[in-house]
Amino acid sequence: MKKILLINWRDIKNPEAGGAEIYCHEIFKRIAAKGCSITVLAHRFPGASAREEIDGITVIRRGGKFLFNFAIIPFLLRNRARFDLIVEDLNKIPFFTPLYLRRPRLHLVMHFFGTAIFREIPFPVALYIYFMEKLAASLYRRERFVAISESTAREIERFPVPRDRIGIVEPGIDTSFYRPVCPKADPPVLAYICRLMKYKNVQFIIRALPRLRKSIPGLSLEIGGTGEYLPELMRIAARCSVAESVHFPGRISDEEKLALLSRATLFVNPSAKEGWGINNIEANLCGTISLSSDVPGLRDSVVDGKTGLLYRPGDRNDFCAKALEALGNHARRRTMEHAAIERARGFDWDVVADRMAKLLP
Repeated sequence: MKKILLINWRDIKNPEAGGAEIYCHEIFKRIAAKGCSITVLAHRFPGASAREEIDGITVIRRGGKFLFNFAIIPFLLRNRARFDLIVEDLNKIPFFTPLYLRRPRLHLVMHFFGTAIFREIPFPVALYIYFMEKLAASLYRRERFVAISESTAREIERFPVPRDRIGIVEPGIDTSFYRPVCPKADPPVLAYICRLMKYKNVQFIIRALPRLRKSIPGLSLEIGGTGEYLPELMRIAARCSVAESVHFPGRISDEEKLALLSRATLFVNPSAKEGWGINNIEANLCGTISLSSDVPGLRDSVVDGKTGLLYRPGDRNDFCAKALEALGNHARRRTMEHAAIERARGFDWDVVADRMAKLLP
């Protein structure tokens, strides 16, 4: 039985778990079910036990949130011989395993922030993360990688890393759950669901809404999710005089999410940086196309003109023109909706896990 250690800052039960944790858990619980021993090493959080079994995966928690990458070194040195393969989620701050673990290694990469990190968090912390990403480029260039998109694979190539050392395994989705459950809203609704942070750029959509409403009276924007940028987004909506047309339902249940994605006419995705864009695929399975910023990651999850539309990043004129075209051209939108559903069905978690299993050394 192959024994695999997956190192990630958070495990699936962490209150701050996000897309990276879902990706790792859904894939590796399926690999565990096929006979591999999977252990996840993650940081502690209040109320969590030091060791726990979750869906056939052993979760071991060590260290705190901020210095986890250093706190786990003694554990790794003591236990390295127990594992046949070390899988590291290389997310922002690396664990530097190539320096001290002489075991077969594989590194998962969602995306890198690069200079975008300086727009998101205070300068000293941003500088630290930026420096760590640059340091990873020099220390990891001889390693093997799995990227979640073609765009991320190209970022890794710039380390430089030969392309034959980089595989691609896109995030999966529960294709049995996501489906249309209600008719489209009338008047139309724009929808967005994600963690509300500055780099997600929801403020761009809010500022474009007054122009769109001049052409489509009654158009509204629903923004599901919570995050530190929520209060500022509410203030921006008020300053743009669209507070009554922008709804913030907060954290929503899976059923509420399904309903919102189904009744939305367009899913809008203005993020400045993503590794993939799984929320686009969720919307697609619910019969809703995405209008997304043409940035790395999002351009991988949208086939422009076929399963959705891309607009030039930061270009309000281009965004509004394409939004009005999609909202007004019902026949073309329905054609794209059907194509989006068909493509999205190819990202089932079982299919994705099989792809990952084939890349494990």
